[in-house]
Amino acid sequence: MKTTDVPGTFRDMWETRPSRPRDDRMVAGVASGIARRYDIDPTLVRVGFAVAAFTGIGALLYLACWITFPDTPADPTAPKTKHHPLVVAAAVIAICFGIAGLFDNLGKLVLPVLAVAALLFLLHTNRSERGPVGPRPAPDPEAPTTAGPSLVKDLPGMPPQPAPPSWDPLGAAPFAWDLPEPSPVEPPPPAPRRAPVTAVTLGAALLAAGVTAAIMLLTGTLSFVTAPTVLGVALAVLGSGLVVGSFLRAGRGIIPFAVLLSLVTWGTLATPDAVRGSEFGDLDISPATAAQIQPSYVRAGGDIKLDIRRLDLSVPPGAPVTPVQTKLSTGAGSIKVIVPANADVTFSGHTGIGEVSFVGRQSDDGPGSGMNITDLGADGVASGRPIVIDAQTGAGDVEVERD
Repeated sequence: MKTTDVPGTFRDMWETRPSRPRDDRMVAGVASGIARRYDIDPTLVRVGFAVAAFTGIGALLYLACWITFPDTPADPTAPKTKHHPLVVAAAVIAICFGIAGLFDNLGKLVLPVLAVAALLFLLHTNRSERGPVGPRPAPDPEAPTTAGPSLVKDLPGMPPQPAPPSWDPLGAAPFAWDLPEPSPVEPPPPAPRRAPVTAVTLGAALLAAGVTAAIMLLTGTLSFVTAPTVLGVALAVLGSGLVVGSFLRAGRGIIPFAVLLSLVTWGTLATPDAVRGSEFGDLDISPATAAQIQPSYVRAGGDIKLDIRRLDLSVPPGAPVTPVQTKLSTGAGSIKVIVPANADVTFSGHTGIGEVSFVGRQSDDGPGSGMNITDLGADGVASGRPIVIDAQTGAGDVEVERD
């Protein structure tokens, strides 16, 4: 029964909640069950859970559905199986920890919870009749059955049989002449043609990105700095195509292009601001004096190597101690700095994808690795002019060595 009031709709959602199928399940079949219940593509449901995970409620929502959705038995006539006690205990513990976290971040989670509730309400209101809501009704036991053909034919004294039917021109089986004429064999209907969502979406994304780039080029705003805008337009079109394709059960070919474009867009945004618009190529600098060191060395792409072992870092008596400092930035490439063995070094290094190391000490691998350290050298004594180094790269390793 479908109702229009809000309490009745949520009650109907509970009474007709989906079951978790045994086929097409990635973890527990929650996404597949929701997709079949409302006749949508399971990819859209899985993407929705992934997005909800970033808001902090995705894991709790999936565990709640895992517990409340019944499991589809292998034999439909068999009684429904119960959850294993360990699974229930683990889910309850995870939900308890999640609820404890909700109180710490309650303000940040109110909007995601309301958004999920509104989406579920709209989905059930518009598509509650699309998918299966329960077992199919059993056949009526009182329905009349068709009697089989009689095998008693041509008894003595009975009138002669009629002419043979067309399917038995030789009269070889008169006992079965009362059977109906066989229906002509019709070819199976052709499989429905899927909508070309992938091709149309990719073409629309390419066209939208091209038009955006052309407009920015004519206005003089197209550069490496504004490249994420063009990529974002294409990514928005691909996302719209995924949503449309989920309802038409097509368009899965968009997913690899969307993932690749997302990584490119993220890499572009992760590139340091100072790098955008600069030149490409490697840099190998070996200054002999502190005056030859530039405040910054920037490359859009390429490796940077700075060798300052020949610097005279001594300070005359009574002279002020001024640090020797520089900044190295590259969009894609490694950065290597070689400093004197006893120099006092203050180092700050960051990379989007790669590793940061300082004289054998390494940061954790992974996106956004970084390190901030102050080291007095092999002698362990603060003396001479200190060296201050700030190194950043979007993709590559950052390394400092002593010699």
